[in-house]
Amino acid sequence: MQKNGTGTMENKLDTLKDSVRNLVDAGGERAGQIKTKAIDAKDSLFENGDAAIKKVAGLVKEHPIVALGIAVGIGYVAVRFFRK
Repeated sequence: MQKNGTGTMENKLDTLKDSVRNLVDAGGERAGQIKTKAIDAKDSLFENGDAAIKKVAGLVKEHPIVALGIAVGIGYVAVRFFRK
């Protein structure tokens, strides 16, 4: 026979420990899922970014004067924006 309800307290502590373990395990699984999604997004970004860079490079080779004008215009706007 338990004195002063210590058996009940031990049961509550065991239940609390199990709940915390389950919560930590669920958090670990969720973190793994988020990591996988982040890696997939990074890979997709690099693939799409590479294709976009190649397309822009092709357009610059076809129209170098226009590309130079656009670059100067963007640079001018950026300087005006950051000086204020």
